[in-house]
Amino acid sequence: MALPCCPKCGNHSFEMVEGEPGNWRFKIMFVQCTSCKTVVGTMDYFNLSTLIHELNERISNIETSLEEIEYELGRLKKSEAV
Repeated sequence: MALPCCPKCGNHSFEMVEGEPGNWRFKIMFVQCTSCKTVVGTMDYFNLSTLIHELNERISNIETSLEEIEYELGRLKKSEAV
């Protein structure tokens, strides 16, 4: 398997560095060469899969709460009818 190498200096080691480009509202993670600091790629600052999973859990909790509220409302309506 071939090792990735820096296009500028040929180094085989890279690091992630947080950055906030000018005129940009969001942070970005830069993949850069550890030797010459040439940027070879970028990634989202946040792990989108993790964020989606967390949002899904929150939505599930809200759905459960709404179901409980609906159940209690139905129970109250039945007790008022009696």
